[in-house]
Amino acid sequence: MLPETKPILFNCPKEYDTVEIYPVHDLHYGSEQFNLRKWNALHDLILSAPNRFIVWVGDLLENSVPFSNHSDCLTQMYSPQEQKEYITALFKEFKKRTIAILDGNHEANRSTKMCGLYPLYDCACIAGIPEQYRSAYAVMDIGVGTDANGMKGRQLHYVGFATHRAKNLKSFASVDALEGFDFFLSGHDHEPTDHSRGKLVYDARNHAVQFKSVDVVNCGAFLSYGGYGAQAGYRPKSDKLYKLVLHGGRTKQIETVGFYL
Repeated sequence: MLPETKPILFNCPKEYDTVEIYPVHDLHYGSEQFNLRKWNALHDLILSAPNRFIVWVGDLLENSVPFSNHSDCLTQMYSPQEQKEYITALFKEFKKRTIAILDGNHEANRSTKMCGLYPLYDCACIAGIPEQYRSAYAVMDIGVGTDANGMKGRQLHYVGFATHRAKNLKSFASVDALEGFDFFLSGHDHEPTDHSRGKLVYDARNHAVQFKSVDVVNCGAFLSYGGYGAQAGYRPKSDKLYKLVLHGGRTKQIETVGFYL
């Protein structure tokens, strides 16, 4: 498998003036609480237009094994092998629309930590897109559109960072440790949020201090309320989802759009 430090270079078809990026994480396929209606609605929405792409941000499998925290291998709907087969079929279906694939704790803290196995990497290999897989985080360089003003068809490039689990505290966020990124995607806590962060960046070439905004998005989970969340007294999570709209041309423009299905 490829190391996290190797960026994923993904040039979208040049005929699309805008592309839409859908972060999909915390699917938890196999869980009793897996919300199939919500996932099918997003599945059909993404496939309804050719300029829509996916970043898979972990916890796609429930992957409950003996001694798993927060899940029960006796009550999950499908075995880990059946879960892998379902996700493999999704990767095949979205093969040309998949920008990146990442592990979550339901994959890494179970199969990987306990057995040295990488179930989502297996799914990616079988689907024929192993180069899109990264274990801990992914750096994505995404080309969008073309410049209509004499730049010889060059695309505008957006750089994104995705990881399953991140900090987004008032005084510190994981994105604060990064430079050069336009957007940051994470998941894990099932709390959909859009919290753009501002940065001051010194441009050594031009001897100037510049202000830069980074779109930080935590896209919601695909679980109905119940199970360990209800048993532990957690409040129900919002059903909100997010997409990023990246514009081509000469100037970067990102729209963070929240929506419900």
